[in-house]
Amino acid sequence: MIRTATLTIFHLFLSFFVAISTTLADIIEISDLAPLAELLKESDKDTLVIFDVDHVLIMPTDEHTLNRHPYRKQLWQEIESRLSKEDMKTLYGVATSKAKWRLIDPGIADIFGHLRAHKIPSVALTSIYTGKFGNIERLEDWRIKHLHDLGFDFCNLTPVKGEMLLHELEEQDGTPMLKSGVILTAQVDKAKTLACVLSRSNYYPKTIIFIDDILSNLESLERLSSELKIKFHGLHYTATSGIPMPVINEKIEKIRFQILEKEHEWLDYQELAARVPALTE
Repeated sequence: MIRTATLTIFHLFLSFFVAISTTLADIIEISDLAPLAELLKESDKDTLVIFDVDHVLIMPTDEHTLNRHPYRKQLWQEIESRLSKEDMKTLYGVATSKAKWRLIDPGIADIFGHLRAHKIPSVALTSIYTGKFGNIERLEDWRIKHLHDLGFDFCNLTPVKGEMLLHELEEQDGTPMLKSGVILTAQVDKAKTLACVLSRSNYYPKTIIFIDDILSNLESLERLSSELKIKFHGLHYTATSGIPMPVINEKIEKIRFQILEKEHEWLDYQELAARVPALTE
């Protein structure tokens, strides 16, 4: 009888533990913003909402994206096989400095309106490099400007004000930092960088909502949240997979990449037509 009772109690405890674990953390795949909007209805000042940037908030327009079309990706990889990492940074800086950007989903404006109206703490978390990058003097300022231009200002939403340089995490791709409510990891693991920001500021929310297009980033933050006993909602955002692939002209693209490699210029189609009139004939 005692053994039976003990086993029953153990099973009850195990069930309770599993239930608690399930409620503390979950990751779901979403293709639109409706699940995020629903989560925000239950959020308050004790929630931290974290947004990835590329392919979640913004992305380059079709003419300027470098990796969404297989042929462009192939041309880029061919150049990469010939050049050093530093030379590639230079070319990437040239190309990205001319890029035009678009929203992934215009409905994000309503999400940010809700965050501002209800004063829900929010930050951006991006793995982008920092510091000088090719002809871009400070990549962090370049990134923040694009966000501001498209309506994403985290300065009044971030719970951690000011600028924070994380020199202890510094590697070859720049210094991880917090600036204007944007955490830039310089290719350091997102969870590791976020943990440093939270520790330095002694700020620990009760709940984290994180939206990212890369599953491993979500899993990394899920583990961190578990360690910190923070409830976690991960949203694996796949909206870009439903956006039609850019329509390109392979002949034009090949010349475009040749000019990029040899002359360090990234031309749009109109500029290419002016440079090489025969392309439009």
